Amino acid sequence: MRRMYFIGVTTGESSIHRIFPRWARLAGVEDAELVGADLPLGGPPAGYRAAVARVRDDPEAMGALVTTHKVPIFEYARDLFTDFDADAELLGEVSCIVRRGERLTGQAIDTLTAGLALRAILGETKFCGHALVMGAGGGGLAFACHLYREHQPAQVILTDISAERLAQVRGRTPAHCELVSGPEAHDRMIGELPPGSLIVNATGVGKDRPGSPITAAARFPVDTTAWDFNYRGELLFLDYARAQQIRTIDGWEYFLHGWSQIMARVLGFDLTPELFAAMKKTAEMLRR
Repeated sequence: MRRMYFIGVTTGESSIHRIFPRWARLAGVEDAELVGADLPLGGPPAGYRAAVARVRDDPEAMGALVTTHKVPIFEYARDLFTDFDADAELLGEVSCIVRRGERLTGQAIDTLTAGLALRAILGETKFCGHALVMGAGGGGLAFACHLYREHQPAQVILTDISAERLAQVRGRTPAHCELVSGPEAHDRMIGELPPGSLIVNATGVGKDRPGSPITAAARFPVDTTAWDFNYRGELLFLDYARAQQIRTIDGWEYFLHGWSQIMARVLGFDLTPELFAAMKKTAEMLRR
């Protein structure tokens, strides 16, 4: 049995439990098992260490996908890993854990997966506008880095409610980092953006926590795209944008690229464009 762990907050609610066995079979992996491991937001360091140790010490474990807890896994359990890839070190996060014998590798692939999802939105067009990325966690920071690596943004603003978190990310990205006290601050910032901007919810609010990073009073510029990294939950952020006839994108494509890329690394198969197309088709039939 090849076991893959899923470390998150409410893993049992994810569509991946229905999708995973079918994807594994498409990839030629007949003996794969997915095991969820839920940890509370802002939990004690011991919880993150125990989750990583479980992957390390399970003889059938091949690795894990990490959502929400990418930064604390790196911060509190880094000594349990044997090595990290370059982006894990740069961004200070782990989204993928690969176990091979005594070797436990922490990887950060959000720069790749966010870029693949953005390509599905923009095509091959380079993004040259203004971007507001709400939430400076692992996914938000990685996306800001991707924009500067692969595109030519006029400006990227990266926000967070934690001054400590913003202090950690400054110097890791050219983005302008701004401390916010709540949704009303995002409302103001959205109102100051020029037409054609990209506004991203990378906070987890709407899935891991109820609510929205903005209020219903936010006024979107024309020709704006509102993108939520979440694909499930109440997604009020997108509801508020739709009410103003703004283009909205949920996190489904981001979810597909994230899971397929990490499954390929953990379970050890080649993710070809043809295989991804088949996996995406299968997932669409099972989406909930």
